[in-house]
Amino acid sequence: MPPINEHRRLRLTLRGDGFPRGEVPIAILASKLQALQNLLFHAAAAVARDPSARRGLWYNKYREVVELSFVNAHHSDLVIEVETPVPGPTLLPEEDVAQKSIDLIFEFGRTIQIQSSETEQSSLRRSDRTYLLRAFDALLPGTLDDYLVELENWSPARHPRLVFSAETRQAVRHLLERDAMPTTAEQATVIGELVKIYFDTGPEKITIRQRGVEIDCYYSESLRDEVANLLPGSYVEATGLGTVDHEGRVTRLDTVLGIETVSMEPLRLTRFEHSGRRFEIRKPIQVQVEYVDGLWVYRNETLNLWGYGERRDEALRDLHANFAYLWQEFAEENDEVLDEKALGLKRRLLELRADAPAAS
Repeated sequence: MPPINEHRRLRLTLRGDGFPRGEVPIAILASKLQALQNLLFHAAAAVARDPSARRGLWYNKYREVVELSFVNAHHSDLVIEVETPVPGPTLLPEEDVAQKSIDLIFEFGRTIQIQSSETEQSSLRRSDRTYLLRAFDALLPGTLDDYLVELENWSPARHPRLVFSAETRQAVRHLLERDAMPTTAEQATVIGELVKIYFDTGPEKITIRQRGVEIDCYYSESLRDEVANLLPGSYVEATGLGTVDHEGRVTRLDTVLGIETVSMEPLRLTRFEHSGRRFEIRKPIQVQVEYVDGLWVYRNETLNLWGYGERRDEALRDLHANFAYLWQEFAEENDEVLDEKALGLKRRLLELRADAPAAS
């Protein structure tokens, strides 16, 4: 077995209650591995002596030095080990782009992890800082996800392990918004079907159809990677500084701060919280996700559990509130006042609670 190149090997771990028995959906695994590779490309561009514009296939310039190769995997939690190429024997330390890129990722990632002001005071060029923040944003758990992303190097004394949560991603989003948004500006959000992408053809923008109305959304250079990966016909969410009409409806986004494909993957929830009560779940509940007529709809029909909202976080709060309502009205109710259907729902609820005996 070849010796481990400790400075070049990375370990990516996905763990948490959202993945029972380490069962990570392939879509999540693939997206995080791609995000890690993209992060290496952007770090290499930031440390390179002769940086160039990140247009077209710009990352091909750095493939030879930072393209990751699969090394190993473990399944207690899902752990993937990858490695950058080994450089030629004549490479000088100051020319080792791969090592400098890894150093930058762990240095910058540490400031993100601890939400330090150093992130904003970094000596990086502002454009490099924005690219790195967006690259980290894609690697981190979603703002509603119940798992952790960990990144390690085989030289922990030099690069302590990084641990990122949904809260970390919220902090990164806040940094990106604060970078671009004047203190007096208000943020707008557009959700809908992506119908047009303008890429290297005049004004750089995308067009989203929301409730039958097409809305132009103008993006900056730092968002080109995200736009290049969008698919026409998919549902996307764009946030930014917008122009609104007299009724408060968004007519265009003048400056897009962030854009992502809307995930319709089911949520896997392991706890519910509402009004100070916390309900721990024995086994993750799958909640289906839909976007219908301008509303997010979260549902689990087995429990007759629903949540609605114009934003995803609103729908999730509604879902938590409705679970608490179901628990109070059915799980805590006396059997004699419930009909057969209600008793069935009570049994299903009781079987979910981690600290409650399963109903017989």
